[in-house]
Amino acid sequence: MKQFAGVLFLCVVLLSFVSGNANSGMISNLCKHSDDPKLCLSSITSRPESGEFAGTSNQIEIIAISAASANASATSSYIKKKLSNEDLEPAIEDTLEDCQKNYQDAVEQLDDSISAMLADAHADVDVWLRAAISAIESCGSALDSRAGNDAELSQRNKVFLKLCKNALMINKMLT
Repeated sequence: MKQFAGVLFLCVVLLSFVSGNANSGMISNLCKHSDDPKLCLSSITSRPESGEFAGTSNQIEIIAISAASANASATSSYIKKKLSNEDLEPAIEDTLEDCQKNYQDAVEQLDDSISAMLADAHADVDVWLRAAISAIESCGSALDSRAGNDAELSQRNKVFLKLCKNALMINKMLT
């Protein structure tokens, strides 16, 4: 009986290992089409749910969208912290407030993307991801054209845009 339990345990471990390799292989294959394959791969595989949840390309896309959403939420918190500074010039404050609204919109649009993905509505996913990209491009334009250009926020925008474009690329590959 002990041998059977040992063999069963070994089979489960091996199956988990093979399954994990298949998931990482699928993720690698999708991410190699990205403009930034390293960011694509790391943003998906670093998510806690990628190990147990990433069994299909649809699930991988949901994880990619979730990674973008987490990034947007963190950036929104960064902006809130900056806005709490009472010494802000009015022009800088206006720019940050616009970016804050854009990030809040982007998070909502990414949530809508996940809902559409769960309904297997890839065309809707495309629309919502493009809307999130547009919102953050507006923030970037505000940073570039007005007072208050914040180097860290500009960098965060670039990463967020790449994350959204990765999710968009995965969505296109699924349709």
